Amino acid sequence: MFEDAAGNNDKNNNSNSINSDHTFSAAGGNPKHPAPSEQHFSQTLLLQPLHRQTTEISTATATARDSDSTALDMSAVSKQHTDQTAAAQRAPEAMAETSSPPPVLPGTTGASRRAMRTPSASLFGTLEFKVYYAAYLIVVPNMVYTMYRASSPARDEYAEYKHELSDGWMFGRMIDLTDGQWHTFRSNLPAFAGAMAAYVVLNGVVKAAMAGSKRAGAGRNPAGSILPALVFPCLFATCFVVALSGTSAVFILALALGNYAAAKTVGGRRWAPAVFWTYNMAMLFANEHYRGYEFGRMAAGLAWLDEWRGILRRWDVTFNLTMLRMVSFAMDYHWRVLQERTLGRQQVDAFAVKPQRPEKQRIEQSCAAADYSLANYWAYLTYPPLYLTGPIITFNNFVSQMRDPPQTVSWRLIGAYGARLVAAVLLMETVLHTVHCVAISKWGQWDSFSAYEISLIGYMRLTFIWLKLLIIWRFARFWALADGVETVENMRRCMSNNYSLQQFWRDWHCSYNRWLVRYVYIPLGGRRTSSWNTFVVFTFVALWHDLSLRLLQWAWLIALLFLPEALATWVFARPRWARSRGFRFLCSAGGAVNIIAMMVANLVGFGDDSVAAMVDKVFSRQGLVFLAVTWALLNVHLQMMFELREHEYRREYAAIHGNSTDVATAAGSRSKRQR
Repeated sequence: MFEDAAGNNDKNNNSNSINSDHTFSAAGGNPKHPAPSEQHFSQTLLLQPLHRQTTEISTATATARDSDSTALDMSAVSKQHTDQTAAAQRAPEAMAETSSPPPVLPGTTGASRRAMRTPSASLFGTLEFKVYYAAYLIVVPNMVYTMYRASSPARDEYAEYKHELSDGWMFGRMIDLTDGQWHTFRSNLPAFAGAMAAYVVLNGVVKAAMAGSKRAGAGRNPAGSILPALVFPCLFATCFVVALSGTSAVFILALALGNYAAAKTVGGRRWAPAVFWTYNMAMLFANEHYRGYEFGRMAAGLAWLDEWRGILRRWDVTFNLTMLRMVSFAMDYHWRVLQERTLGRQQVDAFAVKPQRPEKQRIEQSCAAADYSLANYWAYLTYPPLYLTGPIITFNNFVSQMRDPPQTVSWRLIGAYGARLVAAVLLMETVLHTVHCVAISKWGQWDSFSAYEISLIGYMRLTFIWLKLLIIWRFARFWALADGVETVENMRRCMSNNYSLQQFWRDWHCSYNRWLVRYVYIPLGGRRTSSWNTFVVFTFVALWHDLSLRLLQWAWLIALLFLPEALATWVFARPRWARSRGFRFLCSAGGAVNIIAMMVANLVGFGDDSVAAMVDKVFSRQGLVFLAVTWALLNVHLQMMFELREHEYRREYAAIHGNSTDVATAAGSRSKRQR
């Protein structure tokens, strides 16, 4: 419901984001002859084996845009590489010993497993789905009315939290701006928009001025100490960082130089990743402990420098994102050195400057040797559109796009994406005027609310978090697109539209998930060590967000939830279950449990002190009936979701294999044969 209103559907996302995706798990089943019904629900709770290291391979066709594209094992892919790649894997500095993926060369593609089957017949016109439509017409309006009434000024509780609200401009109601992060972003949105416009215009002027010079067309010229496309971003970013952090920019520069020196000094050695991670984790903890450092603590005579700390006095809060970029540069350079030893500098550089490479190759193939310069590194760390919030982009991908801008970015795409951003902001304003979920949660007195009202407030709290992060990341991505840089879309689906834990983390903070897989999960062994690897990954995620016990509990709870999903996959993802008529109902039963579990886990992780009381009341004896009804309604919701995903696939299948009439005929014939 909210995903569609925000313009956040798979079709829109995949049209301008990367076509391949890394996840902690892969779709199960027989890769050669998948059963139709099994493949129909390949992203459900029952068909998501955890114990499989994956890298999904993109294709140039519309099939590659399928969000459920094939996950292929790294070892299987590496066997299809060229002889030079095989030689690299046989080298003494083998990738398994250096905690790095094998070198990736051009031409590695794979087809989607879903393209190997005929889509199933549509169920939208059946009696079963007509019952589902009636359920939606009754339940959804009731949910909206209940949430609206729970925040009504006519309720006695309203006076207790009214002081938390602000003057509104819609429906004659006040607006809930209790969340500090959203309040700050909303208040400064005009300034952010002005900075974006100034940056894009000035950078465009500089690029146009350089277009006639010999250094124009960076993708076709030898690499220099700094790419021409990064000259203005580097200068603008330096001023940007100084304005934001003031004298604290000295600390940012010092920490960045330390990481650069470590990468250049030990890159390519077997123990180099340990050095990079030790430095960056120690830096993360030190930043938190010393709260961004103070000159006065270092020397009394320097205390005057603390008087001007810039717009963001706590620069260390947003520096966590910079830390991810620092690790990306160090590890990408480390793998570059290894590739150069086995393939030779000339050949690696030739791959690096190849024009219009697919997104996957931009990420996994090393840049030219001269691209790993200090100037390019600094421009990457402080790139203004992505500096404060992300989405996260790897160093290889960033420099590749600066050298050879992707042709997929057009002004038509930018305009359409901007319209989706405006729609998401208006939806957020509507939600915060009608449902005061953050203020009520902060107040935390649940005795006068029913279990139904409490659960809806909790649901809206999580929806608010999703929509808040979607808008912030969408604005940053919009800015980057306007500058010609393409990044992955974050927050593609909300909790209520994800019935698989694997799919949830793939879609929630997509760019961070890919970073984790590339730089943490696979180097630690991937699926071979997933029994403990997953806990390490989520522990890092919690510590990276904040050094708090609540987030550690959240991380370990999420990691534990992967275990029953893997067990369910092992038990039920077999042909005799997949061919059963009731298989999709079995999938929805497990998926409904998964949605409830993910909502509770995220309330624990991202909620406040009142969450415990909220959860206790929902799971009390009085709330059990409500939970049972909720579980049943989620089954209805999931059946609709399954069919909507299959409908998306029918359209893509028709675009590749024939018109929709032919597809429908084939699906109908197949359905009759099965009966």
